[in-house]
Amino acid sequence: MKFRLAILALALVFSNVSHAQTATVTGVDDNGFAGVYNIDGIDFWWMCAEPNGSPNPANGVQYTANLFSFTNGWDEQNTTRFEYFNVTNPGYQTSVIPRQVAVMQYVLDNYLPWDTLAGASGRFIEQDSNSALYDNNTTFYNSIFAVQNFISEMYGKEAQTDFSDLSNFVDNWDGDVDPTGAARSAYFQTILNDVEGLGSGFWDTYTPEQQYYMASFQGIEGDPGNWQDVLVIGLVPEPSGALLIACTGLTIMLRRFRRNAR
Repeated sequence: MKFRLAILALALVFSNVSHAQTATVTGVDDNGFAGVYNIDGIDFWWMCAEPNGSPNPANGVQYTANLFSFTNGWDEQNTTRFEYFNVTNPGYQTSVIPRQVAVMQYVLDNYLPWDTLAGASGRFIEQDSNSALYDNNTTFYNSIFAVQNFISEMYGKEAQTDFSDLSNFVDNWDGDVDPTGAARSAYFQTILNDVEGLGSGFWDTYTPEQQYYMASFQGIEGDPGNWQDVLVIGLVPEPSGALLIACTGLTIMLRRFRRNAR
């Protein structure tokens, strides 16, 4: 198992410097917005990063995805989005995408924190992935779905780089009087208020505390065969000593994998 995890860690590193690595994604359980996928034999929580009706695999259904770093995967969700960021507006690769990803990393770090929500072990996967429980009014479920709401709203803001006014971000639970909906709405509004108050310069220097990556399938937007692109959450451990020796040039990039080793 450790060897499999080490290979995944290397795949994520290489996705930062070269072409994406492929992985087999198998559906475990979800509600269409978030849930658990099995990626090359390892279970990870995921959340929707392509909110346009793209299908996600049912339990046991598989597809082959590309693994990207969060930054490299933020324009890979479908051919329309890829062309928008790489053909029509290539300058957005160095202006829009890094800033949007920095904002989302901040939200993930602070509103889905590994040290408090993941339990003593630091493993999100120990949270119950039974989708029948997702409407429960609990801290973990409220957090993951409020953060997913934020990420899905960012997806629709193709050119936005100013986050001092987020009135264009839609609250999925606005006006919901159900205790769960009300709690998630309040959490979402707290996120918006926090981000709005940080100032433009904050995002130019923000360094994420954890690692996040994208499992992507770049198909035609709206096509049933264009699998849902997802943000994957999980602790990625340090490769073995032998693998590190083979990859000494990647030492700096592996620091965060070491710090969050299982």
